[in-house]
Amino acid sequence: MARIGSAAALVVLAALVLVLGVTTPASRAPGATDALGPGNDETAAEYRARLEPPTGDGEQERWALVSPTRSLRADEIRGLVGDVRVSEVFVHVPVDRVQTPLLTMAVPDTESVLTRAVRDAASRLGPGRDERGETVTALVRSRLLADCACVAGVLVRGTAASLARLATADGVRAVEVAPVDAVAGRLSVSPLWPERVGTAVLPDDGPVPPA
Repeated sequence: MARIGSAAALVVLAALVLVLGVTTPASRAPGATDALGPGNDETAAEYRARLEPPTGDGEQERWALVSPTRSLRADEIRGLVGDVRVSEVFVHVPVDRVQTPLLTMAVPDTESVLTRAVRDAASRLGPGRDERGETVTALVRSRLLADCACVAGVLVRGTAASLARLATADGVRAVEVAPVDAVAGRLSVSPLWPERVGTAVLPDDGPVPPA
Protein backbone atom coordinates (compact mmCIF):
# COMPACT_ATOMS: atom_id res chain seq x y z
CA MET A 1 0.00 0.00 0.00
CA ALA A 2 2.85 2.37 0.81
CA ARG A 3 4.26 1.84 -2.68
CA ILE A 4 0.85 2.51 -4.26
CA GLY A 5 0.50 5.67 -2.19
CA SER A 6 3.96 6.89 -3.20
CA ALA A 7 3.26 6.19 -6.86
CA ALA A 8 -0.01 8.10 -6.68
CA ALA A 9 1.73 11.02 -5.02
CA LEU A 10 4.32 11.12 -7.79
CA VAL A 11 1.60 11.16 -10.45
CA VAL A 12 -0.16 14.06 -8.72
CA LEU A 13 3.14 15.95 -8.39
CA ALA A 14 3.99 15.43 -12.08
CA ALA A 15 0.53 16.65 -13.09
CA LEU A 16 0.92 19.72 -10.89
CA VAL A 17 4.30 20.55 -12.44
CA LEU A 18 2.82 20.15 -15.91
CA VAL A 19 -0.08 22.47 -15.12
CA LEU A 20 2.20 25.09 -13.63
CA GLY A 21 4.47 24.87 -16.66
CA VAL A 22 1.55 25.53 -18.97
CA THR A 23 -0.10 28.32 -16.98
CA THR A 24 2.99 30.16 -15.75
CA PRO A 25 4.91 32.25 -18.31
CA ALA A 26 8.54 31.34 -18.68
CA SER A 27 10.87 33.79 -16.97
CA ARG A 28 13.55 35.54 -18.98
CA ALA A 29 16.89 33.80 -18.98
CA PRO A 30 19.64 35.68 -17.16
CA GLY A 31 21.57 37.80 -19.63
CA ALA A 32 18.84 37.56 -22.31
CA THR A 33 19.21 40.25 -24.97
CA ASP A 34 16.51 42.03 -26.96
CA ALA A 35 17.42 43.35 -30.40
CA LEU A 36 16.12 46.55 -31.94
CA GLY A 37 16.72 47.57 -35.54
CA PRO A 38 16.82 45.79 -38.89
CA GLY A 39 18.66 42.53 -39.37
CA ASN A 40 21.69 42.45 -41.63
CA ASP A 41 19.73 40.67 -44.35
CA GLU A 42 16.60 42.84 -44.11
CA THR A 43 15.80 45.69 -46.44
CA ALA A 44 14.47 48.90 -44.96
CA ALA A 45 11.01 48.12 -46.35
CA GLU A 46 10.99 44.62 -44.84
CA TYR A 47 12.05 45.98 -41.45
CA ARG A 48 9.36 48.66 -41.39
CA ALA A 49 6.69 46.20 -42.55
CA ARG A 50 7.23 43.89 -39.56
CA LEU A 51 6.99 46.63 -36.93
CA GLU A 52 3.84 46.73 -34.83
CA PRO A 53 2.22 49.98 -33.67
CA PRO A 54 3.05 50.91 -30.07
CA THR A 55 0.29 49.63 -27.77
CA GLY A 56 -0.28 49.49 -24.04
CA ASP A 57 -2.27 50.96 -21.19
CA GLY A 58 -1.63 53.56 -18.56
CA GLU A 59 1.67 55.19 -17.77
CA GLN A 60 3.94 52.16 -18.15
CA GLU A 61 7.03 53.21 -20.09
CA ARG A 62 8.92 51.14 -22.66
CA TRP A 63 12.16 51.45 -24.58
CA ALA A 64 11.95 52.21 -28.30
CA LEU A 65 14.27 52.85 -31.23
CA VAL A 66 13.31 55.94 -33.22
CA SER A 67 14.64 56.18 -36.77
CA PRO A 68 14.40 59.57 -38.53
CA THR A 69 13.80 60.03 -42.24
CA ARG A 70 17.06 61.96 -42.56
CA SER A 71 20.25 62.44 -40.57
CA LEU A 72 19.77 65.10 -37.89
CA ARG A 73 21.87 67.63 -36.08
CA ALA A 74 21.97 67.08 -32.35
CA ASP A 75 19.97 70.27 -31.74
CA GLU A 76 17.17 68.85 -33.92
CA ILE A 77 16.57 65.76 -31.78
CA ARG A 78 14.26 67.43 -29.27
CA GLY A 79 12.15 68.89 -32.04
CA LEU A 80 11.69 65.40 -33.47
CA VAL A 81 10.83 63.44 -30.31
CA GLY A 82 9.09 66.14 -28.31
CA ASP A 83 8.97 65.51 -24.56
CA VAL A 84 9.86 61.80 -24.80
CA ARG A 85 12.99 61.00 -22.77
CA VAL A 86 16.11 60.30 -24.83
CA SER A 87 18.57 57.75 -23.43
CA GLU A 88 21.06 57.15 -26.27
CA VAL A 89 21.99 58.89 -29.51
CA PHE A 90 23.36 56.86 -32.42
CA VAL A 91 25.85 58.87 -34.44
CA HIS A 92 26.99 57.94 -37.93
CA VAL A 93 28.71 60.09 -40.57
CA PRO A 94 27.20 59.13 -43.95
CA VAL A 95 29.71 59.08 -46.81
CA ASP A 96 28.83 57.59 -50.20
CA ARG A 97 30.44 54.15 -50.66
CA VAL A 98 32.63 54.62 -47.58
CA GLN A 99 32.01 52.65 -44.40
CA THR A 100 32.15 54.80 -41.27
CA PRO A 101 31.73 53.73 -37.64
CA LEU A 102 28.53 53.81 -35.60
CA LEU A 103 29.06 55.65 -32.31
CA THR A 104 26.65 55.28 -29.39
CA MET A 105 26.34 58.23 -27.01
CA ALA A 106 24.56 57.82 -23.67
CA VAL A 107 22.81 61.05 -22.74
CA PRO A 108 21.37 61.85 -19.31
CA ASP A 109 18.16 63.81 -19.15
CA THR A 110 19.98 67.09 -19.74
CA GLU A 111 19.42 69.26 -22.80
CA SER A 112 22.99 70.58 -22.89
CA VAL A 113 24.39 67.04 -23.12
CA LEU A 114 21.84 66.08 -25.76
CA THR A 115 22.63 69.03 -28.01
CA ARG A 116 26.38 68.35 -27.97
CA ALA A 117 26.08 64.57 -28.52
CA VAL A 118 27.49 64.72 -32.06
CA ARG A 119 30.53 66.81 -31.08
CA ASP A 120 31.18 64.63 -28.04
CA ALA A 121 31.10 61.52 -30.25
CA ALA A 122 34.45 62.57 -31.75
CA SER A 123 36.12 61.50 -28.49
CA ARG A 124 34.87 57.93 -29.03
CA LEU A 125 36.77 57.41 -32.27
CA GLY A 126 39.53 54.83 -32.23
CA PRO A 127 42.55 54.67 -34.54
CA GLY A 128 42.16 53.36 -38.08
CA ARG A 129 43.43 49.86 -38.86
CA ASP A 130 45.31 50.96 -41.98
CA GLU A 131 46.01 54.03 -44.10
CA ARG A 132 42.46 54.17 -45.45
CA GLY A 133 41.10 53.69 -41.95
CA GLU A 134 43.15 56.59 -40.64
CA THR A 135 41.87 58.79 -43.46
CA VAL A 136 38.27 57.80 -42.68
CA THR A 137 38.81 58.50 -38.98
CA ALA A 138 40.21 61.95 -39.73
CA LEU A 139 37.21 62.73 -41.96
CA VAL A 140 34.68 61.51 -39.41
CA ARG A 141 36.33 63.41 -36.56
CA SER A 142 36.37 66.62 -38.60
CA ARG A 143 32.68 66.38 -39.43
CA LEU A 144 31.64 65.46 -35.89
CA LEU A 145 33.51 68.42 -34.43
CA ALA A 146 31.74 70.60 -36.99
CA ASP A 147 28.43 69.41 -35.50
CA CYS A 148 27.30 67.67 -38.68
CA ALA A 149 23.81 66.29 -39.32
CA CYS A 150 24.91 62.81 -38.27
CA VAL A 151 22.26 61.50 -35.85
CA ALA A 152 21.01 58.21 -37.33
CA GLY A 153 18.61 57.30 -34.53
CA VAL A 154 17.80 57.61 -30.84
CA LEU A 155 16.81 55.24 -28.06
CA VAL A 156 13.93 56.70 -26.08
CA ARG A 157 11.67 55.69 -23.20
CA GLY A 158 8.03 56.66 -23.12
CA THR A 159 4.45 55.53 -22.64
CA ALA A 160 2.60 53.67 -25.38
CA ALA A 161 0.55 56.80 -26.11
CA SER A 162 3.61 59.01 -26.49
CA LEU A 163 5.39 56.44 -28.67
CA ALA A 164 2.29 56.03 -30.85
CA ARG A 165 2.20 59.79 -31.44
CA LEU A 166 5.90 59.74 -32.24
CA ALA A 167 5.44 56.91 -34.77
CA THR A 168 3.19 59.15 -36.88
CA ALA A 169 5.16 62.38 -36.45
CA ASP A 170 6.71 64.20 -39.38
CA GLY A 171 10.33 63.25 -39.89
CA VAL A 172 10.01 59.83 -38.23
CA ARG A 173 10.68 56.83 -40.44
CA ALA A 174 10.09 54.07 -37.89
CA VAL A 175 9.53 53.43 -34.19
CA GLU A 176 10.34 49.94 -32.86
CA VAL A 177 9.19 49.21 -29.32
CA ALA A 178 11.10 46.78 -27.10
CA PRO A 179 9.32 44.13 -24.98
CA VAL A 180 7.78 45.37 -21.74
CA ASP A 181 10.43 43.65 -19.61
CA ALA A 182 13.40 44.76 -21.73
CA VAL A 183 16.39 46.14 -19.83
CA ALA A 184 18.31 49.05 -21.33
CA GLY A 185 21.73 47.57 -20.61
CA ARG A 186 20.75 44.37 -22.43
CA LEU A 187 19.37 45.96 -25.58
CA SER A 188 21.26 45.30 -28.79
CA VAL A 189 20.52 48.22 -31.10
CA SER A 190 21.31 48.54 -34.81
CA PRO A 191 19.75 51.77 -36.08
CA LEU A 192 18.05 52.02 -39.43
CA TRP A 193 20.37 54.50 -41.12
CA PRO A 194 18.39 57.18 -42.95
CA GLU A 195 20.21 56.42 -46.20
CA ARG A 196 19.62 52.66 -45.95
CA VAL A 197 17.34 51.12 -48.55
CA GLY A 198 18.65 47.58 -49.04
CA THR A 199 20.46 45.25 -46.65
CA ALA A 200 23.28 46.16 -44.27
CA VAL A 201 25.92 45.02 -46.76
CA LEU A 202 27.31 48.32 -48.02
CA PRO A 203 30.23 48.91 -50.40
CA ASP A 204 33.46 50.37 -49.11
CA ASP A 205 35.17 51.14 -52.39
CA GLY A 206 34.57 54.86 -52.79
CA PRO A 207 37.14 57.63 -52.48
CA VAL A 208 37.45 59.19 -49.03
CA PRO A 209 36.84 62.95 -49.20
CA PRO A 210 39.43 65.20 -47.56
CA ALA A 211 38.83 66.01 -43.91
